[in-house]
Amino acid sequence: MRKQTIVRMLLALAIVVPTFTQAQNKPIKIGIVHPFTGPLSTPGKQATNGFLAYFESVGNKIAGRSIEFVQLDTMGRPAAGLERVKRLVEQERVDIVAGITSSAVAYAVRDYIDKAKVPLIIMGAAGANGLTAAAGSPYIFRTSFTNRQFNAPFGPYACKERGYKRVVVMAADFVTGQEQANAFTETYEAAGCKVVKRIMVPMGTKDYAPFLAQIPADGVDAVWGMFLGGGAIGFVKQYAALGLKNRFPLIGSAGLAYEPLLPAMREAAVGIEVPTWYVPSLPGSMNAAFVESFTAKYKSVPGSATAGAYAGAMALAEAIRQVNGDVQKTTDLLKALRQVSIKETPQGPFRFDSRQNVVFDLYAARVEKQGQQFAPVIVKKIATDVTQDWK
Repeated sequence: MRKQTIVRMLLALAIVVPTFTQAQNKPIKIGIVHPFTGPLSTPGKQATNGFLAYFESVGNKIAGRSIEFVQLDTMGRPAAGLERVKRLVEQERVDIVAGITSSAVAYAVRDYIDKAKVPLIIMGAAGANGLTAAAGSPYIFRTSFTNRQFNAPFGPYACKERGYKRVVVMAADFVTGQEQANAFTETYEAAGCKVVKRIMVPMGTKDYAPFLAQIPADGVDAVWGMFLGGGAIGFVKQYAALGLKNRFPLIGSAGLAYEPLLPAMREAAVGIEVPTWYVPSLPGSMNAAFVESFTAKYKSVPGSATAGAYAGAMALAEAIRQVNGDVQKTTDLLKALRQVSIKETPQGPFRFDSRQNVVFDLYAARVEKQGQQFAPVIVKKIATDVTQDWK
């Protein structure tokens, strides 16, 4: 009996070891879903490039395993995003999904990811508040931001430090615009100031004049805006062209001063002030090297979405190293991800909070003209170790 038991154990080992070895020899497949076309394509492409840039810097190999990428375009549409994620999981058999720029897409894929039990790294954007809160999942991590996380601290700053006592809020009328406008309004009014008017603008709008005409002629100290990609370019340029820039300072969400958009905005963007966790001039040797190498390769300065995606790749790579490349052990990989702590990334130290969302320092930045270039420049640090629950 003892001999038979030993033989059975040896046979079992003979089956298990080759299977494990085969898995280790296969590439780790990471699916990337971002909008590569449509109004959100700029942050989508920038985030993708930032994510890939880190893996390229380590030869697309982690813990002895090659990394293979499959990229699909969500176009920023919830239905398309869900279909692309399903295709990555069920047909491409990816080990990990990363990306997502639209909050609406993030909400659309949440239940599928949770049921499929596939790790999702939201990197670059998609700040949907619920994804790491009420609608959280052990399989969803975010290395970008929540919509509330970086807009809430800016409310008291605009009210008390900048002295803007009465503002008009303007935002793109979709999940991200609504959540970001709500976050700013909540803390701005709690600080003792007043939103005198709220103007929501349909996604895809080209002509902002009818909406800008709704700004009251007086009794307004500033206008807070939230628009992304091509929408931000159109809004900022038309705001300046109609002479509003000289009457009401323009402040708002980070998308208004997103670095890759500034060459198209030019002088129209000068003076815009926003909250951000990253600018290309942020001090640090790693960031300096990152900006230099990224700009040389992609002929574009990295933005906050780029840096967040690069940090996301660093965090994912560290977790893969901790499990010795065995990403098929999903429970171990998730545990390793939760425990990732990195002293230096382009945007500073990196860690997740208890609900798997990034923690960062937050700055007020103002767009300035530097020679022939335009860039957001840090005015001051307005909050440290900002979590999604900031109050």
